Amino acid sequence: MSRDIIYSVLLHLILVGLVMLSSPFVTNGNVPFDEVIRVQLTAPSEIRPSEPVALEPVSIPEPVFDEPEDIPISDPETMKEAKLTPKEKPKPKTQKQTNASNQTNGKNEGESKEVETSSGSPFAGATIDNATFNYPYWFTQTFNKIASNYRNTFLYDGTLVCVVYFQVIKSGRIIELRIEKSSGFSEFDETCLRAIERSKPFPPLPNDFRDEILGITLPFKSN
Repeated sequence: MSRDIIYSVLLHLILVGLVMLSSPFVTNGNVPFDEVIRVQLTAPSEIRPSEPVALEPVSIPEPVFDEPEDIPISDPETMKEAKLTPKEKPKPKTQKQTNASNQTNGKNEGESKEVETSSGSPFAGATIDNATFNYPYWFTQTFNKIASNYRNTFLYDGTLVCVVYFQVIKSGRIIELRIEKSSGFSEFDETCLRAIERSKPFPPLPNDFRDEILGITLPFKSN
């Protein structure tokens, strides 16, 4: 047994020796350096600022302006004063010209016409300002509309008459409404005005009627 141990120890020694002989260690050698850089450390306070470099001045070209053309200015003293000729005053129209103008416009000023109404109509005696307005169907529609809105609740022993005047424009709208002749009782007068107010607008005026406004005088009678 001791002999086997001795052989094992010898064998290990031989192997260690072979390994050491096959790769010898280099214990002493110098590492070659191609270039050596020397560095000197300096405190920041010892660093001097570099001197500024002077820059060469840059030349700026001067702007070039075109010379303005000479514009001749006329002397105000040599200007001629404009002559103002007074306008001629219009000559007054003669009576024949006035009548012809009124006939052209389709209206004779100051001429009224009584409206034809059916028998028993409460608006008998109604008149219009323009005698050239001859459209019975328009009065029939207008007066029927007013009669349907005429509600007399005023009691009086006798006959009351209130005359109302109003104007109608092309569209049928009323532009003026007033009491032309009072009945003497404000309650009855207000009833007549309300009848017209509730009836507006009226039918438009016919297209072939030349005037823009038609004035109507309408009497309301209460028995």
